[in-house]
Amino acid sequence: MHNTQRFSMTLFAVAIEPAAEPRLAALLLLVHGFAAASPWIARCPTLIAAALSLLALAGLGFSLARVPGPHCALQGLMLDAGGCRVWLQRGGQSLPATITSGTRAYAACIVLDLVADGRRLGWLLPRSALPAADFRRLKALIRLT
Repeated sequence: MHNTQRFSMTLFAVAIEPAAEPRLAALLLLVHGFAAASPWIARCPTLIAAALSLLALAGLGFSLARVPGPHCALQGLMLDAGGCRVWLQRGGQSLPATITSGTRAYAACIVLDLVADGRRLGWLLPRSALPAADFRRLKALIRLT
């Protein structure tokens, strides 16, 4: 049984460096901007509206950190029978990583949640960020794990 699992992992091995996604980053900016404005539109009390707006704007930084591009810490990912490795933007160092239970594969996007060197990293990968074959392979690997 162990050899079968190893074979399937080598069959679906994937190495990716997703393209930057400025349209997704712009969409996230609009969504977070609307979330920040919503309490004011709904005429919430000033203190509550200010707190909710600050939360929405603070979440923008965390959301943008997951979108492939210059603001994301991750540069690349290699997933095969030997495990998972990630490359970081700064220094280009390669680190072993673990895919966490927060990882999800949907029809149009992949939410990749990783832990490497004690840091939580991740990507929000729309279908357009990767070649079609790599997107399908990564989706299959996530569903197998």
